[in-house]
Parts: sequence; structure tokens; C-alpha cells
Amino acid sequence: MRRASALVMMVGVATIGFASPMRAADGFWVSIATGVAGSSNPSGYQEWWFETPHGPPPVAVTQFSGQSSAEAGTKDGKTIFAPSAVPVVLPTTDGYGYVAGGAKPDDLSQSLKRQTAGGKGLATGAPDASATAPPSNANLLSIDVNEEAGTVTLGLTDPAGNPLAGGSAPLPAGGWWVIGLGPNPNEITSPPTDPPTDPPTDPPTDPPTDPPSDPPPGGGPVATPEPATGMLLGLGGLTALGWRRLRNRRQTT
Repeated sequence: MRRASALVMMVGVATIGFASPMRAADGFWVSIATGVAGSSNPSGYQEWWFETPHGPPPVAVTQFSGQSSAEAGTKDGKTIFAPSAVPVVLPTTDGYGYVAGGAKPDDLSQSLKRQTAGGKGLATGAPDASATAPPSNANLLSIDVNEEAGTVTLGLTDPAGNPLAGGSAPLPAGGWWVIGLGPNPNEITSPPTDPPTDPPTDPPTDPPTDPPSDPPPGGGPVATPEPATGMLLGLGGLTALGWRRLRNRRQTT
């Protein structure tokens, strides 16, 4: 009976150990980067992350204002669209996409650093500007470019209009902006480094000992007899003397 209980406990522990945490696809990054024309390094940047337990949905640009055109891009193509051409749907279910304006740099790695860090790559499927309405499962993106105030503002909601992300980034005069959209885990960490090792310590040394004292003169130690030893020697001497006198008397008689 005890063996059966132990087996059940081991199975329970194994089940808990193999329970996997939230999948990498269960999160979505939204970012906005702005920069000076001719530079690929952003001068302004903001990012947001939210959970997508049912998998990443597509994103539909439903509002765009402030500039004459913008570019939506994925792995399979780019679409230039005007404010009147919305909605534009980006299929961000298996990778990331972007919406950009101004003279964007050729290298977008710094602008889309969160989307590219997870290794998913650009989404497959080209942005669709032919839809008359956003898909029922699409998150809804609004973009407002205010060149006079020098800002780019975005807002992202779920299909029911509940806010998911939103904010502004400063736009330099004549500069560019890039909005990144794509699934990736919330925590993207660097590979662990080897732990530091303690420096070797010197082996312990024996405590110093006092040098030996000089031997006494005379070639060796001088032993002082104990009192009992002296007494025995004295008695032995007296006894020998008595026997000698007694033997002499017997000879004379």
C-alpha cells in the first residue's frame, strides 16, 4: 500500500514539473519609434505589451491622419495607403509587421527591436488594403501624425473597443516614424553567463615554532637523582661496609 501511495505521489510531481508556462505566442508587442531623417537610430521610442491567450490576432488600421500616406509592411509585401484608404489589415498572426511614415531608414532593427528579438520574423501574407471592414477578430489601430506639434500618437483596441496600448512619441521636423506590431514573449533575456569563480586562496601555513634551545655544556644533560634513589644508594653502601667488617673479624679469630 505504501509503494502504491509513493507511486501516485511521484506521478503527481512529474505532472506538475511538465506543466508548461505561457507560450511565447501568447503576448503581443506594440511600439512606436521616431527619428531624424537619414539616421536609423530612434530619437523617440515607446513600447507596450499585452497578453493574447488565444493567439495573436491580425491588426487593422482603421484611422490614419496627419500625412498624405503611410506604408504597411510584412514579409510578403508593402502597401502604400492614404488616410481615405483604411482599413488596411496586417496579418500579424505568425510574425510581426509595421506601419511607417516619412523617409524611414532602410535598417529597421532598432525601431522594431522588441518584435525582432523573439526570432519570429516578419509575418507571412501581404497587408490587405482591399477590405471594406476589419476582420471580426482584428485589433484596431488608429494613427495621428501632428507635424505642427511634432508628435505621433497611436491607439490600439481589441475588436470590442477596449484599449490595449496607446501613447505618443516626439517627431523631429522632417523625420520618420515606425509603429511595430507583432507577437513575442514579454521577457526576452540574454543567455546566462558563467558564474564568477572565487580566486584561489594560498594554502594555510603552519604556525611558527620556537627554535630549539642550546644544549647544556658537558656533552649532554645532567640528571639529578631523586631523593629516594639517593637513600637506596646510601643504604647499599652501609650494608656492604658492614659485611666487610664482619668477614675481617671471623678471619682474625
